[in-house]
Amino acid sequence: MFVIGATEKLSKELNKELEDPEKYNEIPDINKWHANLITINRRKCLIIINNATGINLTLFGLRKQQFDNIENVIKGSLKQLLQLIKVEDDIIKQLLDATDSFVYTETANSQILDMMDQVKLLVEDSTEGLKYEEIDAAEINYISNAELMYNLINNRPIESLREYFNH
Repeated sequence: MFVIGATEKLSKELNKELEDPEKYNEIPDINKWHANLITINRRKCLIIINNATGINLTLFGLRKQQFDNIENVIKGSLKQLLQLIKVEDDIIKQLLDATDSFVYTETANSQILDMMDQVKLLVEDSTEGLKYEEIDAAEINYISNAELMYNLINNRPIESLREYFNH
């Protein structure tokens, strides 16, 4: 199960009632995420970030049909991201095995929200002055996971993910 702490803005877009995150305390942090909706070049973009490792994914230019199928969009895009940043197949499988169901809760971790703001700033800086068609989503997602270090995890997200599964 993926437990996604969604911002109010995202919950309205998804048309989902948010549950109390306390109901999911027993779920491991590796299966907990936070998500937010931002606008880049007048297009809706989703940022989703893992609570345990900081692995994050920014999906650009989502439309209504993709929001209607957001769980499949997240599964497929997360797999592509993990392959892009060269995560080992066994880790990808373990992480994606938890995507059998999704639950949406209120946001519950201000430190993760702060980290998501750092990703948002990277996305905004990386896209400033570019036409939508010029945005390199793969490069932005690579940089935010394989090159940047975040205060909360004190590591690059890719390294935190490997450490999580190797311990």
